[in-house]
Amino acid sequence: MTINDLRCDGCGRYLASPDETVRFTFHPGVPELRDDSGLACSPCWSRLTAGHDRDAEPGCCASCPAPAPRRQSLHVRRSDDPQAWRLCAVHAVEFLNSLRTVTPKLDPATFRFPGQ
Repeated sequence: MTINDLRCDGCGRYLASPDETVRFTFHPGVPELRDDSGLACSPCWSRLTAGHDRDAEPGCCASCPAPAPRRQSLHVRRSDDPQAWRLCAVHAVEFLNSLRTVTPKLDPATFRFPGQ
């Protein structure tokens, strides 16, 4: 994998050192569609993951008690952490739209996971 953009996916700040970055990966319940080029500064990673319970019940959203079945959820994890957590469609759109690199922004009313 090659990362061409060394700016934070949240704020756009240039990240010159690996010590100030959090690498992350996500996929929409289909591992073949994994994006492993996520890069955030520590403050943005904290903001992006605020309110997410990484120890949520399996198959549930990490932000709310909604079901988050395997192919109908966004799986997110730090690259250095094997444990992923899931987000339901509402919170997946919120997470993805908060990333500077997601363009065009997703419409919550029409968003569907590819596995649906």
